Amino acid sequence: MIHFLIFALFAFTLRGSDLAFAADARKVTLSYSAVSMTWFPVKVAVEKGFFRSEGLEPQLIQMNGNVATIALANGHVDFSLNISPVLNGAMQGLGTKLVAALNSRPFFSLVVRPEINSAADLKGKVFAVSSFGNTQAILTEKHLQHLGLKKGEYQLLAMGATPARVAAMEKNIAQGSLMPLPTNVQMENRGFRLLGNTAEFVTHPIAGLGVHEDRIRKDPDMIKRVVRATLRSLQLLQTSPKETVKILMDWTRANEKDALRSLELAKPGFSKNGLLTDDDLSIEWGFIQQQTKKTQVPVSIAHDMALLREVQREMGL
Repeated sequence: MIHFLIFALFAFTLRGSDLAFAADARKVTLSYSAVSMTWFPVKVAVEKGFFRSEGLEPQLIQMNGNVATIALANGHVDFSLNISPVLNGAMQGLGTKLVAALNSRPFFSLVVRPEINSAADLKGKVFAVSSFGNTQAILTEKHLQHLGLKKGEYQLLAMGATPARVAAMEKNIAQGSLMPLPTNVQMENRGFRLLGNTAEFVTHPIAGLGVHEDRIRKDPDMIKRVVRATLRSLQLLQTSPKETVKILMDWTRANEKDALRSLELAKPGFSKNGLLTDDDLSIEWGFIQQQTKKTQVPVSIAHDMALLREVQREMGL
């Protein structure tokens, strides 16, 4: 009976503590487009309590890119985790800016059919892309050229989204395609081969922390707290990624083997310090410039790393 009372008192104390935190914690909203390894550092920060230690209660909201641009510009969400909506908003003059990167390199692998054993076997082959001229197609060509192929030695075939590209490879309509996590790991398990990790040689950030410039001026402390929680997560993913395996397994329903393989492939892509430069954003910004015909607008308007550098100094990084 005494043990039960002690346990009940302990549980009540915990509930009281949680209620007190819920009352005092500041809610912060972060939008994302889909479950993806690209913003996994934020998921880790949530599950590891890094936001909580900053006095924040994160709320993750799924929305597509064009909605995220407007929501961020109008103050309906605090952060966008996808970089494209932030860059598009900046190009439109809506005042959206990136204040940190979650990754600096793409989470793709070149997946090829089982009979292809090396880069020498790629000449004359067909590679499925989502559509001509988009980022995935651009990165596909960069990957192939890194492996030694020249234009004219391969053919691109526009096939649409990932499932359609997988089907094209299964039917041997295409012999390869640049595939994201976890599709590349799933296909590797079925006997397809991975010929290189795009993160090892192409800089192209996809996820970060995007805010409106008004928040940078009016609420820098909140931004710094989110940045600090994110940097702690990025450090963990670089130094002790195995500590995040259980989070990835629960999040994606992957088994331990696939989760470990996914983290191995993703590690080169995660940002080491959160910093972004004009050069890092050049591929995506160039694509947006082509779409909008605004080729004279500099990418420097789309990012502000001042608060990130403050947090780095405070953390001794």
